[in-house]
Amino acid sequence: MLKTIEGIYKNGKIELAETPQGITESRVFVTFLETKPTLWPEAIIQHQGVAESITFESYRDELLPPNDIEF
Repeated sequence: MLKTIEGIYKNGKIELAETPQGITESRVFVTFLETKPTLWPEAIIQHQGVAESITFESYRDELLPPNDIEF
């Protein structure tokens, strides 16, 4: 029987979102999924812009975190 349960790896431990029913002991496989960055790189935040272009600078305070942007 295969069962997939979502969880979070944090501080060396895996926290499951739910307790699997009917399983008291089992071999498991853990796959770490790629996570999106939650903060913009410092190079972008520190960018002072170009003198001829004020567009980016005027919207700097409205930047969404990278993981909130859908492509």
